[in-house]
Amino acid sequence: MRRSVSQREDAVSEILGVTMLLAMVVMVIGGVFVLLGPFLEDIGDNREWSAGSVAATQLNDRILIAAQSPEGTGLVQQNAQLSRSMDSLRDAEIWTIQADLGGNDRTLVSLDGNLLTVSSLNRTASIVRITDDNGTQLFNLDNGSGNFTVEHLIGNIIIEVEDIHGTISHRFVEVAIDGIRLNNVLSKGNFEVDLINGGRIEKLPSESVDVKQFPRLRNDILLDGSSRITLILLDIEISASASRHMTNVHIDSLGQITLFNQQARNLILEIEIAGDPSISPQYMHHWTGDYELYLAGGALDDYHDFGPHGRLSGLDGITLYPNNIPFEFLVTLQSVEVY
Repeated sequence: MRRSVSQREDAVSEILGVTMLLAMVVMVIGGVFVLLGPFLEDIGDNREWSAGSVAATQLNDRILIAAQSPEGTGLVQQNAQLSRSMDSLRDAEIWTIQADLGGNDRTLVSLDGNLLTVSSLNRTASIVRITDDNGTQLFNLDNGSGNFTVEHLIGNIIIEVEDIHGTISHRFVEVAIDGIRLNNVLSKGNFEVDLINGGRIEKLPSESVDVKQFPRLRNDILLDGSSRITLILLDIEISASASRHMTNVHIDSLGQITLFNQQARNLILEIEIAGDPSISPQYMHHWTGDYELYLAGGALDDYHDFGPHGRLSGLDGITLYPNNIPFEFLVTLQSVEVY
């Protein structure tokens, strides 16, 4: 039996009604996704940030463990987060360390490009010895001072000054530090974590750089009231075979060398930091934050810690106060290879 006209019209009306209802449902769902889109992006970004931060912290801990291990030994870090985000940071930090050692003179060494300048207050400096990866160069000083042109210095540089009595009176060390950058892709940029010299530096898009962990420079006050300064430098060498597609990250110790291990005076530490200019002030505040309080209170005679050498900004480096008092000084350079 054929349907009547009214029945066909009712069927069409039902179909249209269902179609309109489905269209409304689709529009509502679409609107919900539009509204939830930013929140879903934030959830994804938070997940990526959390995973990246945890992976960077774990990798930094593993690097520090490997650096303290005997040469040739190491460990493996497995994390899928690392396999797509690891880049090398060449010359991320350059540390210049100098201090008076034996004798009673006060000596200053300056290395500006190829120009080496040596001066001693009491004019007892006699010989300057420069050692780098190319070998050793020797110069005689005239009346305790001298300017020299030194060509083709490569690698870490050690400059020792010998006085007229044959005593090593001053040592100057320049060390270039390489690091690792981990890049984590977010919806509006990258979350970057730099692992440099035992420290951890984080940068979120549109936010300032935040130093979460600092290089290992310490001043310990001993029972007799004197200071023991300890500085552990860490250089990370990324093998040419390393890539962004590594599932297992191998970290091997390349050993360590001792740069200072004796009593010293008149410390000067200078740090040249590549990248964001806000990192250096954070370093300075971390190590010399109490200096300005003592300075404002006129109580510098009671201050026994790090402070600026020269200008308050720290552009001339930092020193130990009181700077003419001897202290125990230990500086170690650790090296690891990542591949």
